[in-house]
Amino acid sequence: MLKRLIRTTLTPILKHIPTHWRWLYPFYLTSQLQFREEACHSARLPSAFDGLHLLYASDIHYGNYLGDERALALYQKLCSLETDLILLGGDYGEDARWAEAFFDLIPPFPEEITVLAAIGNHDRDGQGDSPLRLMQKMRAKNVQPLCNAVWTLEREGRRLAFCATDDLLTGEPDFRPLIEQTVDSDFVVFMPHSPDLIPEARQAGFRFDLAICGHTHAGQVALFGRSLISSSRYKDRYRKGWVKESGADIFISSGVGVSVLPVRLGTRPEIHRLTLFQGEQP
Repeated sequence: MLKRLIRTTLTPILKHIPTHWRWLYPFYLTSQLQFREEACHSARLPSAFDGLHLLYASDIHYGNYLGDERALALYQKLCSLETDLILLGGDYGEDARWAEAFFDLIPPFPEEITVLAAIGNHDRDGQGDSPLRLMQKMRAKNVQPLCNAVWTLEREGRRLAFCATDDLLTGEPDFRPLIEQTVDSDFVVFMPHSPDLIPEARQAGFRFDLAICGHTHAGQVALFGRSLISSSRYKDRYRKGWVKESGADIFISSGVGVSVLPVRLGTRPEIHRLTLFQGEQP
């Protein structure tokens, strides 16, 4: 109810506040996208995938606060960086209409780069029960959506699986196809939109080696390392950065855009290149 009230009353005003003036710092910070290098070391990773690069971007929230210019600049940035795969973490628009508009806006991704994408809660907002139209638009731009689905990369007879369920808040997550289709995989990357699906995965008996998630915006407004308001049911357990639980590595991105209000504090917008290394961290 509060979000709807803000969107209808404040958004028409707030969307005009400049983001290039440093003295408007919480607004300025929303436009200061950072590129970060991350490393994941795992003894379970086959040597065939040692050095694999994964470029990750989540929570774009294309719409009133992140318009055409920044959306296209993000697309160009993702296409220009060296990587083996691009992973998109969901919430492409403020709601389903904006999410579809984002994929209408951007050019197709180069065919030589595999792009995999999760579905976020905002990608269904206002759409109804099915993200099928959005997924069709994704495929038209050379993006492979993963919604209760698995995509497998094979090298030297070894299998690395990428998978995601549907969104926890607005979809119908189903771990059964993930369990069935990764049973022969040597290494499993779980890339749901929300890290709140990680405990759900354990309860369902789904095992993975690495999880890469978005959704939290690192709190979007965080004071002394704590979220003022958390979008996670687990509060700051999965706020940002690296977490290790039950032998699995978990990475949570701060995301690109903003939700509800066009401000950030204590956290910057980010995209990441994660490099996988075989063996324990030195």
